[in-house]
Amino acid sequence: MAGKRRTAEAAGAGAAGTAGAGLRRGRRALLVLLAALPLPVAAGTVASSTPALAQGQLRIIGGTGASTQQEPWMVALGSRSVYGDYRSGQFCGGTLVSPTKVVTAAHCLYDESTMRPADRPDLKVIVGRSDLSTSAGSEVAVSQVWIDPDYSMRSNMWDVAVLTLAVPQPGRGVLPLVDQGATAPYRAGTVATVFGWGDTRGNGQYPMTLHSVQVPMIADSTCAQDYPDGAFRASTMVCAGEQNQGGRDACQGDSGGPLVVAGRLVGLVSWGAGCAEAGHPGVYTRVAALADAVRGQL
Repeated sequence: MAGKRRTAEAAGAGAAGTAGAGLRRGRRALLVLLAALPLPVAAGTVASSTPALAQGQLRIIGGTGASTQQEPWMVALGSRSVYGDYRSGQFCGGTLVSPTKVVTAAHCLYDESTMRPADRPDLKVIVGRSDLSTSAGSEVAVSQVWIDPDYSMRSNMWDVAVLTLAVPQPGRGVLPLVDQGATAPYRAGTVATVFGWGDTRGNGQYPMTLHSVQVPMIADSTCAQDYPDGAFRASTMVCAGEQNQGGRDACQGDSGGPLVVAGRLVGLVSWGAGCAEAGHPGVYTRVAALADAVRGQL
């Protein structure tokens, strides 16, 4: 594998939230999902007020604060039984695309140690909560999980999943999907915005509040050169970020979160090498490659 997933589990940060930088740098040698999970809480123990971040979580770097009031479709995935109450048990991001459906990354629903779907019986979708330290909004149970049958954790291809909410959210704004086969949103230089609760400095420090950052799309040929081992597959992936100087990117804890162009969901935070490094842009699921499959689940 060529990079790290951007989930909290993948980060593997220490209890103080300062470890894990080496792991993120290691994305060149190992795919790391961009999720931001605290380390699982052992049975019979009490979670620390500052638990370790789980592997795979990433946070927005170089961005600014955002709000679910302005972006009501932005949601977090949480599991308090696995990751404790800290930051509402958040480990990934997602996008509300209909009153009952959330699109996220498939790797967010996998256990990286077993390479199999994870067991999180209390999986919740957190809606209307910009600040994870509060009780704003609600934590909605998930009644069904669909993972793209072609998803491969080894290659990171087809990294998409759809969650069905047990309680519909009819009054909340949704974000439409890009059209199947669309190419215009992915043209090099097109400005996109990525959202998440992941690491904001690339050193394992996770925020309580939602952030966003604008990143330019990068040509497929350039991204293939940045990841020369063949890990980047343009058929289902796209790169975005500051190619020459770095400084703006998703990071651990942002996995599954949306990449947005012109008011449409065009990408999902997936993996990369390090965070905000020049020459190693973030890699996203290319939603236009699998939009029809996702719509089939809505």
